[in-house]
Amino acid sequence: MREAILSGKHLPGEALYEVHLAERFGMSRTPVREALQVLAREGFVDALPGRGFLVPRWSHQDVRELYELRESLEGFATACAAKNITPAEIAELEALHTGYVEATDWEVLVQLGDQFHNKIVAFGRNKRLTKILDSLKAQISMTRVSQLRDLQGRRDESTREHRAILDAIVKRDGDLAERNARFHIRSSYESTLLAFRLGAD
Repeated sequence: MREAILSGKHLPGEALYEVHLAERFGMSRTPVREALQVLAREGFVDALPGRGFLVPRWSHQDVRELYELRESLEGFATACAAKNITPAEIAELEALHTGYVEATDWEVLVQLGDQFHNKIVAFGRNKRLTKILDSLKAQISMTRVSQLRDLQGRRDESTREHRAILDAIVKRDGDLAERNARFHIRSSYESTLLAFRLGAD
């Protein structure tokens, strides 16, 4: 169900009902209910008491608040990664970037983009910062889906921005890495707002 939400098979505002999902997966309602409760804790769905679950519908205010947090936190995490990363970890990021450039499947592209960002945060070696960003991971992933799927050309821009972030990390230039990460996230924010407007039309 998580992958279905991230891939856009369940759209914002769509209601999810235990009985329908249980029929689709060929299982009882209990494990479906438990899975939905997990997704609610992670932020992928909203629980509506007595009415089931709903895929969140984002407002412009929601998006603005999320990206302000993300720019500040991921920017700092990227600076930390530039200082603390190992050669083996650089190789991991290079492999993920290559996979992102070559990916033709939409779901694979989203997964590789998430992994690229999550690895950078992990390589910063700040446990408290990682924990805070983990709590925002669902919302960040869902907005990435919106802006990459709905805007032509954003994938190419994102690829170039990833390359700039990675080049700064390879140089171990923390200030440049943070600036490039912040630029990438601001660009993602602008694309997400445009994707929302297109969706409204």
